[in-house]
Amino acid sequence: MILFIFLGFIDVLAGAFMIATHLNFLNELKIALIFAFYLIMKAVIFRKSFLSILDLLAGIYFLLVMAGVRTFLVYVFALIMIYKFVVSLMMRGPG
Repeated sequence: MILFIFLGFIDVLAGAFMIATHLNFLNELKIALIFAFYLIMKAVIFRKSFLSILDLLAGIYFLLVMAGVRTFLVYVFALIMIYKFVVSLMMRGPG
């Protein structure tokens, strides 16, 4: 269970970095590539889930953001990443 919380936390970091890159607050190519690669690889590993498809799309979109594409989808993917983190906290169960 700790693994899912950790992965959810990294998802939130990826979403926050995606928004920061979208708004031109940060422009670190290496870190952005690491997060995009993380999202794509996680989608490949957990490929039987619908949320994994969203991870794949988020990773690809993150690469597009780095290439200069700017749309409202960055906020959609960031909200999905936050949702996944909240779900990972809820999966932990009581106690």
